Amino acid sequence: MFRIISYVLFGLFLCLMVACESQSLNSSASNGSSKSIPLQNTIVYLFFEMEATSAGGEKVTHTDTKIAEGTLKSSSVENKENIPGNLLITMLGKDGGIIEERIIEDPLNPVLEVYAEEGLNKAKVKLKKADFSVRFNQKGTITSVKVEKLTINSKNNLLTIKL
Repeated sequence: MFRIISYVLFGLFLCLMVACESQSLNSSASNGSSKSIPLQNTIVYLFFEMEATSAGGEKVTHTDTKIAEGTLKSSSVENKENIPGNLLITMLGKDGGIIEERIIEDPLNPVLEVYAEEGLNKAKVKLKKADFSVRFNQKGTITSVKVEKLTINSKNNLLTIKL
């Protein structure tokens, strides 16, 4: 009798192991590369590197793209001031029309809080090289992203990438 119960328990154990293994394979297949995630209802993270050139300009390079399922809350994105030096990030549609715009602080000249004897102060730091990133909701309509530097009278196009 004990032998029959042990065979039944062993058989149930094997069935459980096979079921768990097939479920594990399905979940790992669905969590594969970022190319398997559809470009609708996803969050796109774009990573850039900005470097000051010897001529006094800036060079922006797109370094990486990450895609995750989900949507950003509208309150989680905050625009900086529209002042010269900051960057304007423009998300464009297929027809070149503006879908969304963001302003981010100048990565090469960030304002940092510094603690000194007189208390907490803000100081602008000048960097030769810096990294920055942009994230946005992709609903299938954004086809390219443009990075521009705001100036007093206009904007300087630094980089445009196609998604």
